[in-house]
Amino acid sequence: MKIEIMIPEITGLSTRTKFDDNGQVTTIQFNTKIHPASLARILNLQRQGAPLLATIASPQATMDLYIQDEQATLPEDSQSEVQP
Repeated sequence: MKIEIMIPEITGLSTRTKFDDNGQVTTIQFNTKIHPASLARILNLQRQGAPLLATIASPQATMDLYIQDEQATLPEDSQSEVQP
């Protein structure tokens, strides 16, 4: 089962990175207005030991990408590898 909890606006985003016995660990912190029921669902999943995933999305993200088409080419000696 998949549960999605939408957080419509994030402000005051900050990160902190440290290294410990498990390697690099990054803490992400932000401010948001979230419905108490949504927060309760997150905390309940955490208490159950369920794996949690986070996705950060933005309508601006499509404008931040530089996309360039490249044509696939065959190696020059590809003809010698083909046997009739």
